[in-house]
Amino acid sequence: MQLNRLPVIIFFFAAALLLEGFGDPPPVPVPPDVENALSAALTRRLQTLPAARALAFDLFTPELDTAFATRDGKTAVLWLALRDDGGHLLATEPGLALARLLSDGWQVLLPGDTGWKEALTTLPDGMLPLELSTAPAGVSVDTASINSPLTGYYLPYAAGTSRWLEGSISHFQSIPELGYPSCTADYCRYAYDFTDSGHFPLLASKEGIVKASRDSCSDGDPGCTNYIVLYNAGDQAYQLYLHIAHGTIPDKLTAGTQVRRGQYLGDTDDTGYSTSQHVHFMVTKSIWYGNAGYYWGQSIDVRFADVGINHGIPRTCYEVTHFPIYDGATECLGNKLDPRNAANDWYVSGNVGAYPPAGILSQPAAGATVSSGSNPLMGVTATVSDDVWVTAVSLVAKINDQWVEFGPKVTQPKQPGLYNWEVDLCAAGHLNGPVEVALRAWDYEGNISTALDPRTIQVDQACPPPSSELYPAETLGSTAVRLSWDAVDAGAGLSSFQLQWRSGPDPWNADNILPFSGNQRSTWFAGQPDGTYEFRLRAMDDNGQPEPWPADDAAETSASIPATCVPDTLEPDDASAQASELALGEWVAHNLCPSGNPDWFRVEINAAGNYSIWAASQNGGAAVRLTIFAENGETIVANGEADGVGQDARMAFPLETGSYYVEVEPLLGNLFGTDAVYRLEMSEVEVMYLPLITR
Repeated sequence: MQLNRLPVIIFFFAAALLLEGFGDPPPVPVPPDVENALSAALTRRLQTLPAARALAFDLFTPELDTAFATRDGKTAVLWLALRDDGGHLLATEPGLALARLLSDGWQVLLPGDTGWKEALTTLPDGMLPLELSTAPAGVSVDTASINSPLTGYYLPYAAGTSRWLEGSISHFQSIPELGYPSCTADYCRYAYDFTDSGHFPLLASKEGIVKASRDSCSDGDPGCTNYIVLYNAGDQAYQLYLHIAHGTIPDKLTAGTQVRRGQYLGDTDDTGYSTSQHVHFMVTKSIWYGNAGYYWGQSIDVRFADVGINHGIPRTCYEVTHFPIYDGATECLGNKLDPRNAANDWYVSGNVGAYPPAGILSQPAAGATVSSGSNPLMGVTATVSDDVWVTAVSLVAKINDQWVEFGPKVTQPKQPGLYNWEVDLCAAGHLNGPVEVALRAWDYEGNISTALDPRTIQVDQACPPPSSELYPAETLGSTAVRLSWDAVDAGAGLSSFQLQWRSGPDPWNADNILPFSGNQRSTWFAGQPDGTYEFRLRAMDDNGQPEPWPADDAAETSASIPATCVPDTLEPDDASAQASELALGEWVAHNLCPSGNPDWFRVEINAAGNYSIWAASQNGGAAVRLTIFAENGETIVANGEADGVGQDARMAFPLETGSYYVEVEPLLGNLFGTDAVYRLEMSEVEVMYLPLITR
């Protein structure tokens, strides 16, 4: 899934709430009129920046997200959101600015301004985020004592899904005009923020025991952070997941509960110190609890087993091209030459869900015979369960030794755990015979089952039979009748057609069937003179399933064959002695009349060479045999014929100089008619030989 991509730098505060003073109520956002005044003051302050510092606004524009005022109303802490040059609000922890109420209105201080550090030290307890607060005594960690990075961690979301890395080392880069840094490298060097266009499920990056959690904060509440903390005894380290959505942590994840890697922990949101939905993930050796109600600590080096670059360290392309290199991490996922490209920095997880779904098929039953061609819909009933919840189910079938989805992906059960739906067997393929089917289920942890509760069923023609339409026969003053048709594939493909004919009142005879390929749509039929014929057609699908013949043995079309014909004007030309002249390169037209009557032609060859003769079927299904004789009218030089009724005859051959005869005969003895016309041409040709290439 793509976001309206956040370009370039991404600067973060590690997720945090305000650290409240013990016994003090948490600060609350200022009222709208004060917020408007603070926003205007921020705009005025940004407009006074020197040109060199204002260059940052080519990439981001700070805007007021939330503001908190001290009890006396004279000082405010401003949370700054960043909007990129495409108008998109970055999903980050906010930047930080301060404001003082003077006689002429609010004055804004940015990090690095004169008096900034002094102003921070005078703030009441609870006004600063934990990142800028001093850790309680006894909870500091000496990172120098950690000999090597911790391994065995996975990206904290479902296997096969990709999320966008907002940033890592960006947390502690100093960009004062944008309100950064948010914390020091000691605390945020190994903190990672992942986001997407909306909520997504979080999975445990590594196994652990629940230390503490909270998801009572309303989504988007800036004054309250939802979180969960896991403790891994082997690493002696705590995993922190911050900004979780309201009410999404499973009830069973109480303190002390063992959690497996890949187990669902909750959904992302932007509760607490955040400007948009994301998860802040880091690991620490020592944690402490702020009065605002969540845990914080000093991040330590962990490596993700499913991140294939930088020895398991994710980085954005902007970070590795514009910031100092830390821990040897020089690579990113994307184009370093275009670090702001929206396609960069999408990390695919290998974190397989801990508890895959289970399910049972109750319909179709094993061994059941389903479908009958005319009704390809098959009812399916399944009961499915999961430790979180099932998101979708589908039937799968084993086709060519592969399990493939078979019918719709159903996302809504009719009642809890029970799914009922229908599968179009025909849409799944050309099925006929035994088919192995099973259940597939998807769960919220990202698991996709392969084949639950498999069984073999018998499919009796998954698709309805095809249908065809034979059009009225075309009679053209010839004993040849033209028949044409069309057909509809009902899902299993068209393999062939069968055209059946009968004479007059005779019964249909299986011997009188003409086969045609599935892509043919017309043919010629040559009948006997003065005969009457009836025709019917049926299609056959790729499973060998035939279309039923028309009901009541009815014919679909009929034709009457003429008894006589009118010869062309060149008759008689029935022998070599009666041959008419055929000039090279000129077409002559003749008909096939009377029945079985040949036509003879004489042609003079004045130059030895290669010649071709072409008898084209012009009308009435005319088709002929051709024979070339030497000057004596008896010695055959070449011969050939058309492939069928209504087809052309064409051949090429070498000739020496001299006189030759051409005899043209009907292809079939019963093929004739006034309008059974062919056109004849003989011409010299050039023979070209292509080279033979072998390997």
